[in-house]
Amino acid sequence: MEKTKLCGAVILSVLSTFHPAQASDVSGPGQVRNTQTEMAYFLSSSIPEKDLATLIGAAESRHIPVYFRGLVNDSMEQTAQYMMHMVTTYHIQGIAIDPVRFEKYGVKQVPALVKKCGDTFDILYGNLSFNDAMKLMDTQGDCAKQPDGSQP
Repeated sequence: MEKTKLCGAVILSVLSTFHPAQASDVSGPGQVRNTQTEMAYFLSSSIPEKDLATLIGAAESRHIPVYFRGLVNDSMEQTAQYMMHMVTTYHIQGIAIDPVRFEKYGVKQVPALVKKCGDTFDILYGNLSFNDAMKLMDTQGDCAKQPDGSQP
């Protein structure tokens, strides 16, 4: 039982301490406040470890929060072990687990980069470089077509 308590404390520390969303972003359990602008990167532990670390690092360098849909193998203990390994091995900050954001944007596969602007959002799937993805969104996405130019 002590191991489970420690495991829970570790995962809460990794996920809470480095959780990219602020308390003001969430209006209640399972509810995401309707923000005007947001960038979000959706990933999964199913991505090969080194590739995942590279993707998370790229998002973190741009201050873009990273989200997983749920726990690794539906286990808090396995998720804690996995994240501690990723944090200590690859020096990433961590991820947030947020199935509500996956549903809000209709994310069905990963990697997925979302850019929300006003009432619309752009989503790109696949392993594009952030520079290429941002260029596509800025020139061809729905956010680029906003009349008021509202972009994050």
